Order: sequence, then C-alpha cells, then structure tokens
Amino acid sequence: MFFQENILAHAGGSLVEASIVIEIVAEAIKQIQHRRLFNSERGFRGQLQANVERLLRDRNLISDHTLVEEEYQKRFRDHGISHRPDILVHIPFESGITRTRKEGNFVVFELKLQANEDDALHDFAKLNEYITKLDYDLGIFVNIASEKNFGESVPNEKIHTFSASRNKDGIVLVHSYRKAGSVISERL
Repeated sequence: MFFQENILAHAGGSLVEASIVIEIVAEAIKQIQHRRLFNSERGFRGQLQANVERLLRDRNLISDHTLVEEEYQKRFRDHGISHRPDILVHIPFESGITRTRKEGNFVVFELKLQANEDDALHDFAKLNEYITKLDYDLGIFVNIASEKNFGESVPNEKIHTFSASRNKDGIVLVHSYRKAGSVISERL
C-alpha cells in the first residue's frame, strides 16, 4: 500500500506512479495565477491545497476517505514529531480505516515564501522526518516567489522540490529531485 519503486498507492488499492503525483502538483502550482498569492505563504498554501485536492479527485486518484488538508494536530506522544506539515494527503487515523498512524500517509508538503538555504534545509529535515517516522511516500517542498529550489541539498529520492515564481510572462516553475545519486532539475 505504500511507496514501492516510485509507486504511490491510494486507499482504493490501485497504484499511482509518483511521477503522476508530481505532474498533479506541478499543474496545481501552475494554476495559481493571482499575483497576490505569491506574496503570502498562507494564501498560496490555501490555493495549492484546493488545487491538489481537486486534481486528485477529478482523476479519481484518492478515495473518499483520503483528505488533502492543513495539518494542525501533530503531537509528539501520538506521532513522534511535534512540528506540523503545511499540507498533507492522508487517511486520518481517526477515520478507523488504517491500523496505525503510519498507514495511509501519502504526500506531505512544506512551503516557504522566498526561502534561503537554511530555511530549505530545515524544511528538508522536517520532510525527511515525516517520511521516516510516519511513512509518507513522498515529500514536496515549494519555494514561493523564488527561482531557487535548493534541489542540490535534497537528502533522498522521496523529496521533490519546486520553485514557483511569477513574472510578466506567467508562472516560472522549476522542479528538482534526486535519482540514482544525481540531482535532476527541469523547468516545467
């Protein structure tokens, strides 16, 4: 049910390639057009969350039990971590569908507005912790209103980074990730 060689599973049991999830995230980011949303992490996050959920549901890639939500309740005694991701795609443990808090965790997001390298490294460490302690299949970092995504510093192949900025011609989106020890960057 979890990440297996670049495969992401959803609650309905069908497998979804992680590359499809990355395409959806890229499309969700590209759909954020209003200039104002590039001035605020909170505004951008809300629109990204809505876009990701709509695209996943439109393509029937998540079940009715799966939520795309802002996390507000990570507690150390229950989760082994105390920080809260910006957005996550998961089946909440409280729904009674999963047996443990480590099951049903699919994608976790950290966003920063104009992050510097220290900000990015801090968020990469948090993403890595979500992946290792809570078995998230995929971690996504988005640097808002910046052309830097710090992909060269990503600690593993389960974390993908995006930089999203807006210029007079539209959205500038760069995606970076690790594959077989190398960093791959692509302008989308």
